[in-house]
Amino acid sequence: MKLTQELIDRIQEALNHTKKDGTINWKDGDEIEVNVAGTFAADKFIVINNRSKKPWQPSINSTHHETAECKSEG
Repeated sequence: MKLTQELIDRIQEALNHTKKDGTINWKDGDEIEVNVAGTFAADKFIVINNRSKKPWQPSINSTHHETAECKSEG
């Protein structure tokens, strides 16, 4: 499969997203790793891993969220 300009433009648009505070998440010059994954030959997906964001730091502390146990206790 060849990457057409239309497909490249669609990928570029998908990567132009921002964080909740409005700052750009993926920046020009970030170190990225590209892989292809999938179980079946006709069913593949592209993984774009931003290596510049390693080690990954969560933007929200998970301890502030209720757990499934808390919700089930009512």
